[in-house]
Amino acid sequence: MKSSELLQAISEHRLYLDGKPGGRILNLKGAALAGSDLSKQRLQFSRLGSIDLSHAVLTRSSFDNSDLFGANLAGANLSFASLVGADLRGANLRKANLEGADFERADLGPGQGVVFVSGERRVRETPADLTGANLKGAKLTGVKANSADFSYANLMGATLAGAQLNGANLSGTDLTRADFTGASLRAALLNNARIEDACFDGADLRRAELRNVDLTKASCQGVVLHETDAALDDEAFKLRLGQHVDWIVSNGARGRRLDMSGASLAGFNLSKVDLSGAKLTDCDLTGADLRGAKLCLAQLDKARLRGCQLAGADLSGASLARADLAGAKLSGAKLGPMAIRGADGRPSGRDWPADLRGASLVQADLAGADLRNARLEGTDFTSADLTTADLRGSDYVNAILSGAKLTGASYDT
Repeated sequence: MKSSELLQAISEHRLYLDGKPGGRILNLKGAALAGSDLSKQRLQFSRLGSIDLSHAVLTRSSFDNSDLFGANLAGANLSFASLVGADLRGANLRKANLEGADFERADLGPGQGVVFVSGERRVRETPADLTGANLKGAKLTGVKANSADFSYANLMGATLAGAQLNGANLSGTDLTRADFTGASLRAALLNNARIEDACFDGADLRRAELRNVDLTKASCQGVVLHETDAALDDEAFKLRLGQHVDWIVSNGARGRRLDMSGASLAGFNLSKVDLSGAKLTDCDLTGADLRGAKLCLAQLDKARLRGCQLAGADLSGASLARADLAGAKLSGAKLGPMAIRGADGRPSGRDWPADLRGASLVQADLAGADLRNARLEGTDFTSADLTTADLRGSDYVNAILSGAKLTGASYDT
């Protein structure tokens, strides 16, 4: 886009904001504007999805309620900019200068993009990336930033009261004097973070990783660190299982879908139990017996499955992104695609692949396992047994296969 065309579009947008004749909402979706100077501009409600504004100068500009879905803002200068209520899902803000910026109620959650792997269309989830960003004094009150990556960012004096940061990565981040009052940080990573004089009053830190973090250096009144309903008694759990089975057989008309997200089922005997479609995100299933269990399309992201017995289990189409399956026994398990049926019960012709992105399968037994078309980007198979496993059609870009046994395994070359 020529600079004259850009200036004309911004001028028309200004008229639109003022309700004057000739006004037109700014639509720069997918535009290549890297390095542009758009400082002190009024760009509220603009449509900027997938725009490239990397290394652009956007100081003190207003993007309130704008669509910046999947935008590339890496290295951009957004100091003291206003992004209140903006849609920044899946945006790239890596090493951006966001000092004093206002992100109140903005959405920095994961975005979804369509990619083609071996000619097959797939939808992939992309967390917002704020790695190494400068957020000193930024306002992130009520922001939605689940799974966002803030690793090694500067959040000194930032306000994150009431923020949703479940599963976010804050490892190595400077959180000195940051305010997390009432924030939700379930399963967040805060390893090696600096928290001197930070405030976590009323925050939810259940299952958060806090290696090399001394909470005594921060204010932690009313902080929640442990599950309150960690272990269910057998009768209560059997009741929930019965409701879930009813939900399955009635196609959702009766019963209730099982949701044990964040709960502890460590050591439970769940062999041959039908848990298809269950919500088990961040669930502790350490050492559980799931041999022959049905977990088709189950949500097991970030679940703890260390040492689990999963031989012969059906995990077709299950989501196990960033799950810990180290030492798990998965011989003969089904981790292939799940055929999707329509509302009439007929095959739709579409398949849903199992998702193991970023999962740990260190020393896991996957002999003879079905991993066809599975999403294995960044999966750690160090010293895993994959003999005679079927990996055809799988996307194992950046997968770690050091010491893995692949004798007799089937995979694309």
